[in-house]
Amino acid sequence: MARPLYEDIAQRWLPTPLTPKSTPPRDGAMPIWPLVAVAIPAFAGLAAWFLRERGPMLRSTKVKDLMVNDVVTIGPTATLAQAAMLMRDQNVGILPVIRDTKLVGVITDRDLVVRALAEGADPTLTVVGEFISAEPICARPDTETDEAMEVMASCQVGRLPVVNYDNELVGIVTLSSLALRSREERETLHTAQEVSRRSARAA
Repeated sequence: MARPLYEDIAQRWLPTPLTPKSTPPRDGAMPIWPLVAVAIPAFAGLAAWFLRERGPMLRSTKVKDLMVNDVVTIGPTATLAQAAMLMRDQNVGILPVIRDTKLVGVITDRDLVVRALAEGADPTLTVVGEFISAEPICARPDTETDEAMEVMASCQVGRLPVVNYDNELVGIVTLSSLALRSREERETLHTAQEVSRRSARAA
């Protein structure tokens, strides 16, 4: 007598023969335990795939989840030369400017070149405070990452300082860190294109 199809499936997919622990089914009734034994691993695999592939879309990522907490900063009375050396040594392109624990602005590598040096400022005598971008565009720790990317695209910036409600710096978020966790690749591409347009105009 040929074995029922469900027994063939069970024997094919399970590593060891099935041994029913319950009483044999009545004549003509299909036992459920082989199908359950096959269905549970299949369902678990499907659930794992769904959480891995679609899980990030089920939760809302915030800036605080992606921001860099250990931020290199500088004071407004430091010289441009000191700012340039600090950027070089720490391998960063932006320095939040802090006075009395408060964020008063930022200075970037672009500020040093396009604004300060192009205007003939002496980097050893000119202080950072003269060339900072005051009232910089910032994010809050609880800002949604999608919103942060929209701000970056519309303002054509690739980095956002993150401040609390006392205007104290708590971190910084960059386009590259957002790109790693973006829900949609096209959102990251759009933001990068908008930021690059600013660079192209400055060139």
